[in-house]
Amino acid sequence: MNAFRAMGCDVALPYGVPVGLVRALFEERDARFSRFRPSSELSRVNALPLGLTLVSGEFASMLSLSLDAARATDGLVTPAVGGAILAAGYDRDFVLLPRDVGAAVPAAVPSWQSISLQGGGLLRTETVQLDLNGVVKGKTVDDALELAGSGWVSAGGDVAALEPVVVGLPGGDSIALHDGGLATSSVAKRRWLAAGVPKNHLIDPRTGSSTTSPWRDVTVAASTCLIADVAAKAALLLGTAGPAWLDGRNLAGRFVAHSGAVTLNESWSARAPKTLAA
Repeated sequence: MNAFRAMGCDVALPYGVPVGLVRALFEERDARFSRFRPSSELSRVNALPLGLTLVSGEFASMLSLSLDAARATDGLVTPAVGGAILAAGYDRDFVLLPRDVGAAVPAAVPSWQSISLQGGGLLRTETVQLDLNGVVKGKTVDDALELAGSGWVSAGGDVAALEPVVVGLPGGDSIALHDGGLATSSVAKRRWLAAGVPKNHLIDPRTGSSTTSPWRDVTVAASTCLIADVAAKAALLLGTAGPAWLDGRNLAGRFVAHSGAVTLNESWSARAPKTLAA
């Protein structure tokens, strides 16, 4: 197995896959979309958070996917949460974040509908700090697999495959992914304190603050890693309504509570009975 680190996570792929090309793709996307690199295009765009800004074709394409995700999730997974993430104290690479960042006040999340694209022009009719983390990693995993042409690609819990691969799940189980994508949204690792109050990186746009969902981890299987990633984030934010929301979209979901208890939605149980998945 080949492995390298990018986008703040470990990326792995089987031997025989062109690791150099895949690594270059991850590094290019990280350089363009990182919130923590002053030289990134995202940082340049966020330096002027209102009005009309010219963006690259690559940036416009990824933002368009983010707006599609917001539309599909009724605004739960939105690129407009950048300001709220900063307000929660997550203003630098996580490894550099102090254990307690001090007092944090929730920030209102602007409507995703205040963001529009026309060719290479990005228009924001409200002051919006963008964050594209809701789609960048999942889309990059899918694109890396297309670039590889065979095998599978794994990046920090997100997997896309063209052939069967066994994937470990939060809590110790595993599942055989035959093709398509599998993604896990989790608040287990990127956690910190703000004046003693627990925070995490997953902002609920309805409150402008870190989610207080009963779920610690949500894993979703879908036709692509991007779809799985967006759906997992939305289902985690929806809390107890998450399993039924996924069932309504015929998406298989596995939910792990903060206690470690596992809940499978009907779609997951039908496709991967526990006796086969464990």
